[in-house]
Amino acid sequence: MNRVLRKFILGAAALIVVLLVSSTFLLNWRIIPPGYTGVKVNRLVDRGITHENIATGFVFYNPIQTQVIVYPTFVQRVVWTRDLHEGNSVNEELTFNTRDSVPVTLDVAVSYALAAERVPDFYTKFRADRIESFTHGFLRDTARNVIVAVGSEYTFDDVNGPKKEEFLTNIAKKLDEKVAVYGIGIQQFGLIGSLRPPQALLEAVGAKSKAIQDSIRTENEVRSAQAEAKKRVAIAEGEAAANRALLASIEPKLLEWERLKLQKDAINKWNGVMPSVMTDGGGSMLFNIPVNGAGAPAAKR
Repeated sequence: MNRVLRKFILGAAALIVVLLVSSTFLLNWRIIPPGYTGVKVNRLVDRGITHENIATGFVFYNPIQTQVIVYPTFVQRVVWTRDLHEGNSVNEELTFNTRDSVPVTLDVAVSYALAAERVPDFYTKFRADRIESFTHGFLRDTARNVIVAVGSEYTFDDVNGPKKEEFLTNIAKKLDEKVAVYGIGIQQFGLIGSLRPPQALLEAVGAKSKAIQDSIRTENEVRSAQAEAKKRVAIAEGEAAANRALLASIEPKLLEWERLKLQKDAINKWNGVMPSVMTDGGGSMLFNIPVNGAGAPAAKR
């Protein structure tokens, strides 16, 4: 009984060893999760690639002869900035010179994605076991070269002003053209923060902006003063016209009123006695007026 048990145990142990050796050196498997794809690399034939449609799920392979390289096919995002707390902990800012020879540094963010069906070609070209090697190697160098080429077509005032969006759009377009041949699509290219010219130029730009703002403010003040002056002239002219119209309408009536007032005063002062002397109206001749006994002028016969 002990002999039979011993044989059983030895046989089970041998089977386990065989299975372990087989799984380690003859057959292995790997899970490729959703959002990833991979290629089987033949180690024994000049690192050739087995063009198989490796989908998500379980993949079985011989670990002695074959290696499975897995790449993400979802959108990858990378930032290259001088900020040590964003991206890698080193200064990765990019630099270019404008058409007017102004050195400019900038921080950028790039989003890209691999086409799943082009992953074997991608591996053949770059031999990168990790996507990060491509991202911070070939992709960064290509982006820097494109930025330098496109940036040399613009002046600093262009890229820092009305043509900034055009500048960034052209970079994204040219970068996409450069990497599309490898099955890579640029999803987005953007600027982080603002462009950084030399400090002296920043101060000059600030002084220029201040001068422009002061000029605009002064011009607005002049326009406001001119408008206020025109307003006052218009008001004065209106009041003068109104006074002239009022005077024109009141003067005859005022004179008539004064004449009537004088007549009224004369009537109020008359004592009922007719004057005995009258002038001829010109103030040069006097006439005696006959008066009856009652003090009244004689009646005509």
